[in-house]
Amino acid sequence: MRTARILGTALILAAVAACAPGQAATGGTLSIATQADPTCLDPQQTGQLVSMDVSRSLVDTLTDQDPKTGKIVPWLAEQFTALDGGRKFKFVLRQGVTFSDGTPVDSAAVKATYDQLIKLPANGAPAYIRGYTGTTIIDPRTFTVDFTTPNAQFLQATSGAGLGILSAATAKKPLAARCRGDYVGSGPYVLDHYTANQEVVIKKRPDYAWPSSLSPNHGAAALEQIRFAFVPEDGARTTALRSGQVQLATAIQPTDQDLFQGNGFSLLSASSPGAVNPLSLNHKGILADERVRAALLTGIDREELVKAVLGSRAKPATSVLSSSTPFYQPTDKLRYDPQASGKLLAEAGWAPGPDGIRVKDGTRLSLNWLIPAPMPPANEAVQQQLRKIGVELKLNAVPPAKYVEQQSAGNFDLTAVAVTRADPDVLRNLFYSKGQNLWHLPPSRLDTYLEQQLTAGSDAERQQAVTNAVTWIIDHADSIPLYENALVDGVSDQVKDLTLDASLRLRLHDARLG
Repeated sequence: MRTARILGTALILAAVAACAPGQAATGGTLSIATQADPTCLDPQQTGQLVSMDVSRSLVDTLTDQDPKTGKIVPWLAEQFTALDGGRKFKFVLRQGVTFSDGTPVDSAAVKATYDQLIKLPANGAPAYIRGYTGTTIIDPRTFTVDFTTPNAQFLQATSGAGLGILSAATAKKPLAARCRGDYVGSGPYVLDHYTANQEVVIKKRPDYAWPSSLSPNHGAAALEQIRFAFVPEDGARTTALRSGQVQLATAIQPTDQDLFQGNGFSLLSASSPGAVNPLSLNHKGILADERVRAALLTGIDREELVKAVLGSRAKPATSVLSSSTPFYQPTDKLRYDPQASGKLLAEAGWAPGPDGIRVKDGTRLSLNWLIPAPMPPANEAVQQQLRKIGVELKLNAVPPAKYVEQQSAGNFDLTAVAVTRADPDVLRNLFYSKGQNLWHLPPSRLDTYLEQQLTAGSDAERQQAVTNAVTWIIDHADSIPLYENALVDGVSDQVKDLTLDASLRLRLHDARLG
């Protein structure tokens, strides 16, 4: 059977160094069953969680973010200061740090990293340095990063792998090669190999000695290597963990979560900061009509969706931002009101058809929902809810690489893009018409609000700008917030000291087997 072939070929355990019962071991292999092939391992080119779980261990960042307090703390930079009202940021690098090829992590490497990053499409990490005018080298350890306008989110962005520092030689490599892992970082692990549709293996860097200031382990990683096996079937990941073929399985579904509460297992879980799980709407075609978009907004019963499908760790959306995101404020505008949906659709000229799906000028109200496989369990429930108001959703699940291609080409009516980041600037990533603008949003006052939250000189100013942006998005139904997701991974009790960073990437430097 297919599952057996996947497990038999991809999930191979290495021996764990012998240790006394209950004692944490040094060495061994941690095997992880993850839900998808990341398709690209370069943190500058992708922000997918499955990719970042790998790249977070290959690259280090100037700063780190405390997941408990949100405070920005030192990592590669032992000092950092905002200057000129947030238009300039001065950093001093710690001494003795090297890339895995032996070259120094110095000001020139930082400059090469950011000079290359700003040339990439303005989506994900490149959007965080919009307005970048350059990096000024003061000496090998001291430099400033300069912007045309204040950049309130930049320090937080420097804690994410997307702004991780890469060797100067990496900037000259082809982007396709970097996606396959051909780049050089200073992290606690190095890439051993990446086999598409099968696995990624990373190996310990023995001379590593410069972890984040949050790390209790001040030296090299405890594990010898980590194997990420790509297992898209939810049941196959669950089986692999229960049978001991892996020690960690990502994205445990609500129906299986009770299996890993005790009995030699636990759940590694946290609410996702950033943008909530939405319906992301293409503002061309049928959804160019705001009345149709607004009908979708009131046609979703978020309470029922969470109760019936998602389990106790998810929450109904109360904003475009999740409640664990800085500057979040709840709204009461996400009410379920199917009668209002029906009225809006009627005003837009969509009348009920013989099978309940609305029709206008002989055209069915049918929307193409582009989905990266495997399809999340909530999608069919959303499909059923919107059918009640006369909207047909066609669930179009495709391989991740094709999904990116189709999304970039605009070949969809709706999709679902959430961004996990502990900063409200995720809104600019998603809704700024001057950026990549995947949703074909027209220029509007929303752009002004998104720029204002970026250049705000105080928390009060930023709060007002964020609130204005969220209000605009909901009032114009530019997105359909559904639910606040929670990352839920199943973990064997053999795994010790495994935690998540502020943006829910796995912290594997401290992890060990016991």
